[in-house]
Amino acid sequence: MTKQIYLLPVEKEDLDFMLKMRKDPDIMEFWFGEPYMTKEKLTKFYDDSQKDDTIRQFIAYSDDQKIGYTSLFRISLRHRTAVFGIMIDADHQGKGYAEHIVHEVVKYAFYHLNLNKVTLDVVDYNEKAIHIYEKVGFKIEGRKEQQYMIKGNYHTGYAMGILKADYEKSNKY
Repeated sequence: MTKQIYLLPVEKEDLDFMLKMRKDPDIMEFWFGEPYMTKEKLTKFYDDSQKDDTIRQFIAYSDDQKIGYTSLFRISLRHRTAVFGIMIDADHQGKGYAEHIVHEVVKYAFYHLNLNKVTLDVVDYNEKAIHIYEKVGFKIEGRKEQQYMIKGNYHTGYAMGILKADYEKSNKY
């Protein structure tokens, strides 16, 4: 039986789930942030983002279970670009959800927001994520030497991007 993966906009009742992930050091390592977040700070971010047209936030579900968070931010309707982010709850990592979620967000960007390009940053040693992004159609566009300090060491970041035309060619949409 195949599980249905879908996205719904973040609601206030999702904040506890998001807070759990934001406090997980293993997850935050790949978000280039420290695992420090208070409910008050997250609530303020949520409230502020409800008035911000440059961000779209989603909770990813497998059937009816919350499995992750994903977003498009720095949305520019003038330049038709956005930056992509994703975090999968630790209990749901390694189950093949990420690729499907990335596809869903990219399709949303291209076919609902009419964007032309989606970009992201990824640390060089996150080989699983890089592989998934490349399967979806993202390409490495640049290197950022010693961009991120993680666990006491500097790491290179990759700037990756995908164009709508390339996505359509490779995914037959």
